[in-house]
Amino acid sequence: LDQLGMEAFGPGGQSAFGFVVPGRVPVYSEQFTQIEALKWSCDVENSQQIRDVVVFLTQPLAAPGCGVGCFITGPPFDKWHFVGTLSNESPSGVFRVRWPPDEGAPTACRIGVSIMSIAELQALEATLPGTELVDFGRKVANDLWNYLGSFEIMLTHGAMLLPLFNRWMARFEDRCKHDPFWWLKNSE
Repeated sequence: LDQLGMEAFGPGGQSAFGFVVPGRVPVYSEQFTQIEALKWSCDVENSQQIRDVVVFLTQPLAAPGCGVGCFITGPPFDKWHFVGTLSNESPSGVFRVRWPPDEGAPTACRIGVSIMSIAELQALEATLPGTELVDFGRKVANDLWNYLGSFEIMLTHGAMLLPLFNRWMARFEDRCKHDPFWWLKNSE
């Protein structure tokens, strides 16, 4: 895989990938710097207002069993944060940029792409903060449970309601896993 480099993107490798920050001009692979055999990065100025980034492939990956990991970092550009995955089955994605609270939003950042095995990408996907919504839901549900616990009905029927509560929480987690934005859709 390391020997492939840009050839992993197919013949020629020209304009193999790119990104768009909403409201800005697209940036294509020719404007990236190759930093390792299978890794490229591109600087982005005035990044403190970036909330989302769209990363895309312009041609299929020629390397079987591989995908593209998308990353972002701020100064001093040594701690890369995984934001999402691209593959032949999903050649573009809109990724939320979440800076760790201890770092804040930098004034400049770097977008990075890396050709990786699907197994590596799946492991990284599991670390994404899509769980933020699940954590929020869990806290709201626990707060509601504690509030309801202050009423007499919970003293007499709490044991019967706990399995329903746990099933609801499992359903909520499953919905968030499959579609993190389900709650934004009008389902009335």
